[in-house]
Amino acid sequence: MDKGKLQHFREKIDTLDKQIAGLIAERAETAREIGRAKGGAPVYDPVRENQVIGRVLLACPDLDPEAVTRIYRELISLCRGVQYRPKAAFLGPEGSFSHEGVFAAFGGTVDPVPCPSFPDVFAAVDKGLADWGVVPAENSLEGTVLPTMDAFASAAKDIVIHNEVSIKVDHVLASEGTSPEDIREVLSHPQALGQCREWLRANLPRAEQVPVASTSAAAAACAGRPDRAAVCSALAAERCGLNILAEKIQDRGSNRTRFWVVGRGTPRRGERNKTSFLFNVEHKPGRLFYALEPLYENGLNLTHIQSRPLSGSPFEYYFFIDVEGFLEDEPVRKALDTMRERTVFLRLLGSYPCR
Repeated sequence: MDKGKLQHFREKIDTLDKQIAGLIAERAETAREIGRAKGGAPVYDPVRENQVIGRVLLACPDLDPEAVTRIYRELISLCRGVQYRPKAAFLGPEGSFSHEGVFAAFGGTVDPVPCPSFPDVFAAVDKGLADWGVVPAENSLEGTVLPTMDAFASAAKDIVIHNEVSIKVDHVLASEGTSPEDIREVLSHPQALGQCREWLRANLPRAEQVPVASTSAAAAACAGRPDRAAVCSALAAERCGLNILAEKIQDRGSNRTRFWVVGRGTPRRGERNKTSFLFNVEHKPGRLFYALEPLYENGLNLTHIQSRPLSGSPFEYYFFIDVEGFLEDEPVRKALDTMRERTVFLRLLGSYPCR
């Protein structure tokens, strides 16, 4: 070991850290000035934030892009916080994967508003209890998060999607106990139980699977019950003081959930965009094909479709659709204009940037 060289490089790191700290303080003060210049203009701008992170990634091609993104997401969050600290509603309690979705969208400088259900998330935004809501839309293993779709269908019409974020989902088995052999009940959100179905069948075949409102609620319900375990996040296990008995128990390693950030106002066009809407057609042969035909005629890529029962009309349905493109793009505008003429109703859920 060359102690002289080691000391030299440590002193260089100290100098760089001092410079970085000064630049962070300068960036925060500049953000404060931007806030004053904006006046009452919106502060959360996912399009601008994605552009900033994209430029930084291009400037650091040899570094881990996920790590750089996390660092800069927090830096942007810190600087946004000197102007405005957003309140974000999500399916709670704290420690849920929806809570992690909040951090992915806003960073750590955010006031979390945990809610007991998805309708309550939308209601919190509608009543002004939160500026934004973060709700899961789709999981790569279990598909569409149907309770989100149902809640969105009955939400206030001026609440729309502003951004889409995606997080990696790693489930753990957590309990106050220390041995999987003692577990008699496994609690979690139905989506999480479904994502770990094969693992639970192989490793806890005798344990009853109990669905609850959220993964973090499952963790909280294990307090004082060493015979219970939760399928939850490591964050939820830590917050509830549980032991992690097994890690990464999802049936496939590539497990991601995409979330929508919903709120009022008009989203801006990003580099890549999606447009989401729901509609209903007459209960007659060929009407669904007739309604969807404009998407094909205008060359739009349909990335997601989901049907849900129409309340009060047995065996009739409304349909959720995602297509690539922005509302102001001519193909998207023309397709939706034609679809409105061919449907009973059509409601735009948002035209927004996606990564």
